[in-house]
Amino acid sequence: MMRILKWLLITVVSVAIIGLLAFLYFIPPFFSVSPEDYVKQTAAPAVSLEKIADPGQRAIAERGKYIVMITGCEGCHSTPGPQGPNPDMYLAGGAKIGVKGAGAAITRNLTPDPETGLGNVKDADVKRVLRSGVFHDGRRINHRQMPWNAFANWTEEDRYAVVTYLRQIKPIRHKIPDPMRDATFDDPDAVDHFFGRDFGTVP
Repeated sequence: MMRILKWLLITVVSVAIIGLLAFLYFIPPFFSVSPEDYVKQTAAPAVSLEKIADPGQRAIAERGKYIVMITGCEGCHSTPGPQGPNPDMYLAGGAKIGVKGAGAAITRNLTPDPETGLGNVKDADVKRVLRSGVFHDGRRINHRQMPWNAFANWTEEDRYAVVTYLRQIKPIRHKIPDPMRDATFDDPDAVDHFFGRDFGTVP
């Protein structure tokens, strides 16, 4: 009897191991592109700064571009498309981010468009949002909707570099609606909720 149980156990373990190996062999890879290609795709929409003639100013803008890329600003501030951020709407905003108790905010247009973006916003006002989450009208964004508390430790030079870079990207006319302070959520226990479709409108 013990001999039969022993061979039964060996058979079950063998089948399990073979099944696991077959599963690992036939499932598709978790990442369909290499990390290098993924980084290239993420960085592709970012504007080239070769047009800046002054090497010092170009270096500052490059520093700003680097900070924007490693911080992941484009993940929230690029307009959502059917397969992720729309590369043609780089930093033009429009993603909806909801937090229970704070309503829903729609990410702002960070391009230098004078009507719908940062074109007519002072540098000091942009840096204040990065420093403390306070807009020029005194409104403060919830830190879960924009992690300004994570940017508060940036140096003034870093903030200046980011603003310098944002002034160089392609202006895109993309009107963003005001925050939805009375937005409600299906899940009553939700803390952070969703990234949504494009809630902005392109006139």
